[in-house]
Amino acid sequence: MIVTNYIDTDCIVPQLKAKNKADALKELTHLLFESKKIRETDMAQALDQIMARESTESTGIGRGLAVPHARVPGLKSLLCAVGRAPKGLEFMAVDRNPVHLVFLICYPPSEQTTYLNFIATVSSLLKDPEHLQGMLDAETAADMHGVLEELSGTLSHIGETNGDADLETDPEIERTPDAHADLVLLARLQLCQEMLSAAKTGKAQIRKRMENIRSMIAPRILNHYDRLMKSYAPALVAVEGDTCQGCFMRLPSKFVQQVRQDPEHIHTCSNCRRYIYVV
Repeated sequence: MIVTNYIDTDCIVPQLKAKNKADALKELTHLLFESKKIRETDMAQALDQIMARESTESTGIGRGLAVPHARVPGLKSLLCAVGRAPKGLEFMAVDRNPVHLVFLICYPPSEQTTYLNFIATVSSLLKDPEHLQGMLDAETAADMHGVLEELSGTLSHIGETNGDADLETDPEIERTPDAHADLVLLARLQLCQEMLSAAKTGKAQIRKRMENIRSMIAPRILNHYDRLMKSYAPALVAVEGDTCQGCFMRLPSKFVQQVRQDPEHIHTCSNCRRYIYVV
């Protein structure tokens, strides 16, 4: 995923005025409205959701990153505003460290997989300390946008219909036992399947991309994913406010916190057995 496809330069704030989490969330949500990305009613709905979620669990995912998000029915596509706090904001992040970069995301219900893929990609891109430092050192909004574009620019577009595109190798996927990497792969595979269902052209290349992704996933994980997609699609869903977005059952808060703090394992919903991703 090229994350800058969802982030405009005018929705990046190199220096947040806010001095605390609540004001930062308001500042970035208002920025989406001021830049005419969302309507005032959608802005109010998004802000209410984001504030409610943050009051029960932080979206600070560690390493100085936070990904507050809201599902807004009135939107046509995913949108993101980025704010930087050089001195850091107290966010009650999972690693208890201050947050320096806030990616505030609004997305329509139909793009849940896109939203999962977006968060997974941002997390992967900035997992490298040097990449993160590049975002912190960039001077302007254009520079920050350029850093993100450069980091994700080498990644292939899923379902690209360029007949000359080389789909035999995928530079954004590596064989690794890391559970987070497996979740990223599952998110991309699920997104490919949704694109295949909607595509009118380029289906052969999407299928080839899916084959490449599947070859990188452990057979045990892939078998369970296939069973879920056959009977209970989608196979990978978010957990929001302790509620599984697949079966809409509330999960024990202690379990959700355990999932959030345990990057070494892939977890499933105790009710519907779907793979879950907590942010």
